[in-house]
Amino acid sequence: MAKRINRWLFIKSSAVGLVLIVGAIGMGLIVPHFAKAEEPVKFLLGTSFSGAYAETGLYTSRGIHTAVRVFGGKVLGRPIQIIERDTPNPAEGVRKAKEAVEKLGVKFLIISPSSSTVLAVSEYASRKGVVLLGHAGSDKITGSACNRSTFRWQVPTWGAVREVVPRIIEEYKANTFYTITPKYVFGEDLLRNTKEVLKQHGKKLLGNSYHPLGETEYSSHIAKAMASKADCVLLLNFSGDTINCLKQAVNFGLKKVSRIAVAWGSGITQMKALGAKAMEDVIWGLQYFYKIDTPKNNEFVKAFKKEYGEVPPYIGASAYAGMITMLECIERAGSADPRKMIEAWEDYEYDGITGREKWRACNHQLIKNYFSAKCKGPEEMKGPEDFADIIGSSKNFLPCEETGCKMP
Repeated sequence: MAKRINRWLFIKSSAVGLVLIVGAIGMGLIVPHFAKAEEPVKFLLGTSFSGAYAETGLYTSRGIHTAVRVFGGKVLGRPIQIIERDTPNPAEGVRKAKEAVEKLGVKFLIISPSSSTVLAVSEYASRKGVVLLGHAGSDKITGSACNRSTFRWQVPTWGAVREVVPRIIEEYKANTFYTITPKYVFGEDLLRNTKEVLKQHGKKLLGNSYHPLGETEYSSHIAKAMASKADCVLLLNFSGDTINCLKQAVNFGLKKVSRIAVAWGSGITQMKALGAKAMEDVIWGLQYFYKIDTPKNNEFVKAFKKEYGEVPPYIGASAYAGMITMLECIERAGSADPRKMIEAWEDYEYDGITGREKWRACNHQLIKNYFSAKCKGPEEMKGPEDFADIIGSSKNFLPCEETGCKMP
């Protein structure tokens, strides 16, 4: 009888205790560990799923999701949630970032590929104290517009031009240049740096033709370039603009007059779109190429190709590498608090997909290689994706005190 009473008292006391605990949870007095562990760490991916840079959206998304899979799907034991939004211009970029931060509780933003959009969202991220990884080339991002919230994976236009233009001069024995440039901040930065490098090397810029973003008809620009009879016509545009411009240039017979080069390419996706015959002998400046022979890149290429059946382009690679870094720094900080994560990110050095990489604390710029690749003709290709070989790489960065960055 005593055993039955004791058992009844145990059940009753346990039930009462459970009711009290549940009540305390409901009032917010107790936050259960399992509930915290299941709250996702949220990231906003804002990129161009429409417009002139629409191709970037697909591969940026693929790169980020590959990173999440390789990382194991969780960070700090919590699920990783990727919220994707189309951000085709600065106004939409800020609006989508504001919605994500203020309504959805997002603390980590990834924005690409427009420099103007990255700069606009960077200002908002700084005000709100959230973290932004910007994928764009304008020197201002880690220069005069730098802030504690913003990091950038890409080599700025300053460093990109200082790798690829000297390489073009050497390979083509080029003394004269003509440039075709998109009329916005990214194109202006590339043009300004090209002029500086040509002057330093004693070479001449015979002329430049501006075009609007998303241009489809390049005949007038190509005619001016052909009339200049420059040793090299250097394209300073990106993505679909570069494909349209280069394809039309080849069809118009520009190669009979001048060599063609691209200062800032996305690599394999553009090469596939253009084909080996059009691409033959064209030099590309690249942030990334799938042939980079490092353990981390080989791991990435294998994972990406297994999932999507193709080698990764630059756009996917930058998204992958940036996402891996963000997750690693959250783990390093032991917290999803943006302030602690930023501290863990500053001066973080490691072996990355492009080789040895370091995030400079003074302006939050990644110090990495920029690459030059030269395209092959159809008969030289050893496989369907063997469009080019890397012919050089280098790290070129202004000292922090010369970037214009004054970190708060």
